[in-house]
Amino acid sequence: MAKYKVFVTDTLWPDLEIERKILAEADAEIFLAAGGTPKEICMEGMDCDAVIVNQNPMTRENLAILEKCKILVRLGVGVNEVDVAAATDQGIIVCNVPDYCQSETADHTMALVLGISRKMHILSNQTKNGGWDSSVASNVPRNYGKIFAILGCGNTGRMVAERAQAFGMRVIAHDPYIPDSIFKSNDIKKYDSVEELLRAADFVSLHLPLTPNTEEIINAKTLAYMKPTAYLINISRGGLINEDDLYDALINERIAGAGLDVLCKEPPVGINKLAALQNVIVTPRAAWISEEALPELRTKSAQEIALFFKGQTPCYVVNKTLLAE
Repeated sequence: MAKYKVFVTDTLWPDLEIERKILAEADAEIFLAAGGTPKEICMEGMDCDAVIVNQNPMTRENLAILEKCKILVRLGVGVNEVDVAAATDQGIIVCNVPDYCQSETADHTMALVLGISRKMHILSNQTKNGGWDSSVASNVPRNYGKIFAILGCGNTGRMVAERAQAFGMRVIAHDPYIPDSIFKSNDIKKYDSVEELLRAADFVSLHLPLTPNTEEIINAKTLAYMKPTAYLINISRGGLINEDDLYDALINERIAGAGLDVLCKEPPVGINKLAALQNVIVTPRAAWISEEALPELRTKSAQEIALFFKGQTPCYVVNKTLLAE
C-alpha cells in the first residue's frame, strides 16, 4: 500500500497514467473523483494527502473538508478556482503550472487578432454557404504599423509582443510589476497609465490574472477610452471584462470588434450574446491546446506533488509564505 494518497477532483482527459507513473516513484497512489457537487467531490477525497484541481471550486468550506491535505496543484496557470488565503490558513501549499502553454497561448492570441481584424470568420462562413464575395469583409485594417497594446507584460505577454512585432506592429504595454529593463530589452514602450495605453491602441490584448484589482478592468469607462477602430483580445480570464459593457460597445460600434477565448460563464448557458455578434470571435478556452501542452501540464502537475513527498520544494509555489515556516 502506498504511503501517500493523491486525489484528482476533475480532469479533461480519460486516464491518469502519466500522473500515476510519476507519483508511484514518490510512494503515492492517485485516484479520480466519481463526480457530484463540489462539496461531494471534496468529501470523496477527505483523506487525501494531496489534491490536483482543474475546475472544481476550492472554497474555504471545501478546503476544510480536506483535513489531511498538505499540497494542492491547480491544473493550469490561473488559481482563481482556489481560495489561496484559506489554503494558506490551513497550511496547504498551493501550486500552479505557469509555463506549460505559453507559446500556444501567444499563437492563439495572434490567431484571434488576425482572425477578427481580417474578418476570417465572416469570409469562411460565406464560402461554406456557397458564396464567393470578398466584399462581405468590410473595414479591414492594414495591421502593419498598427499599435498593439498589452495589459500584463509577463512571459506570455512578451511572447505575444514578439509575434506582433513580427507582423510589423509597434508594441506598447502596461505592467507595474515588470522592471523598465524588460520593456527596453524587448523593444516595448512602457505606459504607466492604463487610460493612455487604451487611447493609443489599435489592438488591446489582456494577459492578466483575475484578482480584485483586475476584475472588470475592461468596463464602460475603460472601453470609452478605446478608438472606434480598435479591437479587444482576451485569452486570460472572462472576469477581466464586464460583458454587458463590452456588448454595448460592440453593438454601438464604439470599438471595432473582439476576440475572446474566455467568458464569465463557462460553458455559457445557450449561446453567449457576444458570440452571436458578427464582429466577435469566441473560442472555447482553447488557447492552451497543442499535442505537446497537455502531457506537459500533466507531467509538471504530478512532479510538483512528487517533489513535495520527497521532501523537496515544488517549483511553482503560489503561497510562498508557507515555505518559510
